[in-house]
Amino acid sequence: MKNAPVQHRVELFFFHLVYALLRLLPHSVARRFGSLLGGLFFRLGRRRRRVAVNNLAGAFPHWSSAQHRRVARDSSRHLGANFCDSLSARRFDLRQLCKRVRLEGFEHLAEAAGGEGGYLITTPHFGHWEICAWIIGAYYPPFSVVGRPLDNPHLDRVLTELRTRFGNHLIPKRGAVRGMLKALKAGGGVGLLIDQRVQKHEGIMVPFFGRPASTSPMLARMSMKSGAAVVPAYCYPEPKGCYRVVFKPAIEAKKPDHAESREEAAAALTRRYLESAEEAIGEDPHLWLWAHDRWKE
Repeated sequence: MKNAPVQHRVELFFFHLVYALLRLLPHSVARRFGSLLGGLFFRLGRRRRRVAVNNLAGAFPHWSSAQHRRVARDSSRHLGANFCDSLSARRFDLRQLCKRVRLEGFEHLAEAAGGEGGYLITTPHFGHWEICAWIIGAYYPPFSVVGRPLDNPHLDRVLTELRTRFGNHLIPKRGAVRGMLKALKAGGGVGLLIDQRVQKHEGIMVPFFGRPASTSPMLARMSMKSGAAVVPAYCYPEPKGCYRVVFKPAIEAKKPDHAESREEAAAALTRRYLESAEEAIGEDPHLWLWAHDRWKE
């Protein structure tokens, strides 16, 4: 709700309350605290609980209803853990944070970032996606992320500070093409979340877990236009408040042949991005945001 000043103030109050508590806790405890909050939200948030369970039933029809509910609950717990972990990590400088990270497949990022015309990163709302952006920007700056402002302007300022605190830049989702091209032409990187549902007039229908899902073709079109490779990246929680960031082989954009239109080529590329996300989510389904109404008509 954009015009809800009282609600926004209440949300800001609870945010500061949670943040104050996190500052008193060791970082390694922040996830457990967040997991408790996520579990509470799962119990109280009937609508989001229903969305998560229905999404899991559609993606994994061979599972039992008990398994759907269990993963939905664990996903909510992880969301709370991710939220509190990201806030708690504000206590670290960049060197301290990087010491907590183990990298896999770094050569894929290095190769993409070493070419001309910048590089692109794709990741879903999976694992610790905010931490992932910090780490990428630490190794290959400048790095920009595309995002939609929050409805709550007070919390949006907090999120902007969080995303840009180590020198990363934020590109507003509305009219993002110009900002993305500018960043790529400067030799930097741009990260885009690929798994959100978009309005039908903005997206294309691409299979995701076996069902058509309205998906933005922006990443594919940008890769085709700029020639920048797209590297899928995933950040996993590790014990004791640490992280593991995994980079997959780059997905290269090829110029469409005479029998293939640019829109068909963009759809094929977008499908490849979602296939990468499907693989990661399928291996650790509780790390994805199932409460998002991804397949809403």
